[in-house]
Parts: sequence; C-alpha cells; structure tokens
Amino acid sequence: MASASETISTPKMIVPYEWILENVEEEPMTIASKMISFRGEKVFRVGLKNYAVDPVLFLVAIDLNKMGMKVKDVKFGLQGSGIGPEKMTCIYEEVIGDEGSLQLFTIDLTEKFLGNFTFSFRICIEGTDPGYSYQLSDRLAKSQLWAALKNQENLADVEFIVKDKTFPAHKVILSARSPVFADKFEKKQPVKGGPLQIRIDDVEPSTFVNFLHFIYTGEPKGTLEDEDLLKLAEYYQLATLASLCKFALQKVNAFQITNIMKNLNSNTEEQTSSSKITPEKDTEIFYDGTSPSFRCYSKLDDNGKSTCVMKYQNEDIFIAYFTGEYEFSKDGERRYVMQPVIHLSCVKHRVFGLKVEDVYCDVFDEDEVNDGLKMESKYFQKNTELLHVAAESPSCYYVDPFLTVNFDIKMISTIGNYYYEMMDDGWLTDLWLAATNQKLTDVEIFVGTVKVMEAHRVILSARSPILNASLNKISNTGKSSVTFGPEFDVEIVKNFLNFLYTGFLMTGASGKQLSKLATMYEVETLKSVCQVFNANPPDAEHVTDYLLQL
Repeated sequence: MASASETISTPKMIVPYEWILENVEEEPMTIASKMISFRGEKVFRVGLKNYAVDPVLFLVAIDLNKMGMKVKDVKFGLQGSGIGPEKMTCIYEEVIGDEGSLQLFTIDLTEKFLGNFTFSFRICIEGTDPGYSYQLSDRLAKSQLWAALKNQENLADVEFIVKDKTFPAHKVILSARSPVFADKFEKKQPVKGGPLQIRIDDVEPSTFVNFLHFIYTGEPKGTLEDEDLLKLAEYYQLATLASLCKFALQKVNAFQITNIMKNLNSNTEEQTSSSKITPEKDTEIFYDGTSPSFRCYSKLDDNGKSTCVMKYQNEDIFIAYFTGEYEFSKDGERRYVMQPVIHLSCVKHRVFGLKVEDVYCDVFDEDEVNDGLKMESKYFQKNTELLHVAAESPSCYYVDPFLTVNFDIKMISTIGNYYYEMMDDGWLTDLWLAATNQKLTDVEIFVGTVKVMEAHRVILSARSPILNASLNKISNTGKSSVTFGPEFDVEIVKNFLNFLYTGFLMTGASGKQLSKLATMYEVETLKSVCQVFNANPPDAEHVTDYLLQL
C-alpha cells in the first residue's frame, strides 16, 4: 500500500493559451505565432508545420528559466463548441540538450489543417529547483513583511550599506532564512546606540534589493539572471535561490538551436514553401491567481480504493478512485482493468470559496500516456457541497500495481489574496521554526495566564495593525508580551499565529474562534477565509442528494 506522501502530489501550475487560426489554405506552409508574453517576458511560441503528410504542431519555450521556471509538459486540444476540448493530447518534449534555456515540444498530427480552428494549450510549469514550487499562501503576508523594511524601521536592528545606499533589515528574518546570518548574529555582540552595520561593496544596490526580497518573501524580484545575486545566494547559503540563479544564467546555445532546426525540419519528403505569422498582434498568457489550474497526480491502487489527490489547507478536497471489470492475461501473469471509469469527487470545495470549472484526467499505463479525457459531472447543482465527475476510458489498463492518473483541475477562488504561487518552500517554514525554536524571539504569547510560545515583534507588527499598535506602546527593553483571552483555545491561537508567520492556514477555518481572532486583530485575508467558510456551512440535504444521485 502506498503511503500518503507517495499518493498525494504537490500541485503544479498550469497556464492556458488559445491559438486561433483563420483561413488556412491548401498550400503547405509554416504557421507560427509571435512570441507570447508571460509575466511581462516573451517566453513562448507555438507553430504548425502544415505539411500535407504528417504535419507537426510545436511549442518552444525560451528563457523561462530566468523566472526560475521550466515547462514540465504540454497538452493540446481542438476547441469545440463547448467549454474546453473534449480531450487533451500530450505534446512530447524533444531531447535538444539540457544545458541551455530552450525547450521544444512537438507532436505529429494525423492530417493537414484547413480553414478555421483553435488550438487550446495547457502548459504545465514547475520550478527549476525542487524547493521552488506552487504553494498556497496569503499574498498580503508577503507584501506586509516586505513593507516592514520601510514601515517598521524602528524595529530594524541591521543596516546594510551597499555602495551609496542603506537598507534597514531585521536579524530575525535574516537569520531564519540564512544559516550564515544566524551564525553571524549569534557571535556579534549587540551594538549600543544603533543597529549593526554590514557593508557590502561588490554588488549593485538593485541586486541587493532582489536578494533581500527573496529572503523576506520567498519570491524573486526582477530577473534571476544575475551573477552577483548568485554569489550572494551561495555566500549566505540560500540553496534554492542559488540553484534558481544557476539555471537562469544558462544561455541559448548552438547545439540546442541546431537540434531544434533538425527536429522541426525532419520531413525530407516535403519542405514548406512559405510561412505565415498569426495572429499579427502580440498575445499574452494572463495568469490570474484567483483562477488557478492545477496538475495533480494520484496512484490508484489495484482495487480501485479511494485516494486523496489534493489537499487544500490540509483538508482532503479531491478524492479519486476507479471502477471497472478485471481480466487476466492468457498466461495469468498480468491483470487488466477493462474500460475503467475514473472518478473524482470534489469534497468541501465550496466551504473554501472554490468553484470547479473543469477537470481532465489521463492515465499512465506502464510507459504509455493516454489522451487526457474531459471529466463530466454526474451530479451537478450550483453551490453544491460535493461534486462528482467521471470519465470512461476506451482503453484497458494494466494494473502494475498502481495506476498513475494525472488530474488537471481548473478552479475559481472567491477569496482575494489567498491563492497559489511559485515560491521558495522554505519561506513557509523558516520563520515559523524561528518562533517555535525561540530564535531571537522578543515577545511572549499567553492565553490567559498560560504561556503558549514566543514570537517576534517585527512579524506580529507587520501582519496586524492591532498588534502593531499594542506592541508600540511597550518599551523596547526586554521581552514584550501579548495575552489572548482565556476563552480562546490554545491550538486555535497557535493556528492564528502560524497564519501570521506563513500566510498558510494549518487547518480548515472551522469554528468561530479563529474568525473572531482574525476580526479582532484585523488580519484581512484570514477574515475573508473565515467569512467564506461561515457563509457556506455544510448542508446535509446537499450531501444526501449527492449520495442518492450516484
């Protein structure tokens, strides 16, 4: 039996793009888009080698590594009259060499295209380092901590002098994120009359700002293609940032260019006689964090037992299983599932402010990837508590002993500031560990008369205007204290504090205590999360209607 860690994957970002072609004529030609922008950079291009025999559809990604990203895989489908194609087909990555900033994905099509049609692409993106991934967090937390550099200067205890610029900072955040800073501050004696000053002369101020931004937010500011940023990351042992910079500094090389030309012009029997750019205007892949698309996978066991595909706020909200008839091979060595039906139940998504738009699934059967099938709703009611979708596969699958199923899930979130983004995984844990391990803590947290833990004034002040006002009334000498009323449960208070540190809710927003704390201390995103939950309580009638319709 696979463990939970083996069956639940970290979601990966999917970005959509539609390529509309009009009046494609009989004459063989190469049709290509202009460079497609993503996050302000022109990094994608799609095209069609429209041969009479074996036409080729392709996608090129260039310099995506400067953002710390790379394409994991690409799927396409022909847009029909409904919402989304009926199926999505994998476009395979060509081997053109790893050392460089180019990726090529191609697929041979069965026939030449004529007239008008629309290709729908779904581009799955992952980080160039395993520690840089698609994570859920409060976007406001990042902007508030970054703003603390200016808004909380009275709490700054470090000053970086970079050429002619001075940057205030905070020991606790620096030491939580960098073992080198932690060691330095542990050895350095407190400076009387002002913050500790550290001079850095061999980098530009703009590079140092990018360095500090990654420390405070776990995300790049500007390009990662910066040798001085790499030097800072390596010196201060920010492993994820150093890895991202190394990938970002890889350039397009001659071997990759040659291999792309070779792959795209391999049809020696028929050469295109002309080329066309369409559309002629610039296009952009618009990423909206409130409308996320995820790639998750699940290993369904050979008995079709239910498996969690994805957690949200540590709650199981997507559950998958399959049904079908089993047959053994003639030699009795292999067991097959005949035309299985893949099922996905979306549980409690409504109470988290999520609306499911569409779902595709595809099955990895040994080394073969099957077409992505659009999953259809078996029971749908607006605002229903549970949603069940399924897809019947025309193929049989070998049970070996787990079927790996990819699910592409597109949703809409009604909660502003609380969504998925690419970030350094360590940002979600480093600051909280500094609190739980009492590293440079300067605030004691009480519930009634019981001491719960210690925390950091700069983080509490940055995240809550009420805590900021309260702590600013207290003398800076010694440790301050924050006391929550005895009516609050200790674990709820810990969850509340953890959200202040990480921007991530450890558990579902159940109960009124968390909502009360969010309101009392004006933690806006947490207020919104709790309001959505309280406005959409589980409904027994919806649940039983769902069960009766299956």
